[in-house]
Amino acid sequence: MQMKRVLDRVAIADQPTEDDLRAVKASGFVAVVNLRNHGEPEQPLSPVEEGEKARELGMDYLHVGVGGAPLTRDGAVAVMEFIELHSSRGDVLVHCRKGGRAAAIVALREAVAREWDAEQAAARAKTELGIDLEGGLRTMIENYLREHHSTN
Repeated sequence: MQMKRVLDRVAIADQPTEDDLRAVKASGFVAVVNLRNHGEPEQPLSPVEEGEKARELGMDYLHVGVGGAPLTRDGAVAVMEFIELHSSRGDVLVHCRKGGRAAAIVALREAVAREWDAEQAAARAKTELGIDLEGGLRTMIENYLREHHSTN
């Protein structure tokens, strides 16, 4: 698993294995967010199995499938609130298949918290978080911000 810390208490990663989850727990993580949809390829653990393993290891777990459809307000808010709650008491891992959706969701959380508008989000995510938002992920974040967090 490739992991990158993007905030003091938040890291993004590609798909963890069961051994990776053990290592994440051993390094002090308290929670895992899985953004993969059920049935995606290269999933060593289904979202249900991953949740069971994470909880067995003593970590809280949230599964919200992202991708293939517009980002919903309910899904985005659930992830942002979960990260906020758990990062106040420990490290949180946010992952998807290769890390792109995880980076986008963390960038969205910061855009909302810091009141970045859709036009600022990609540039500020790159300079302030080291996250490159390109293509469909950039569009997903910009559309979400325009629809749900307009500063006008």
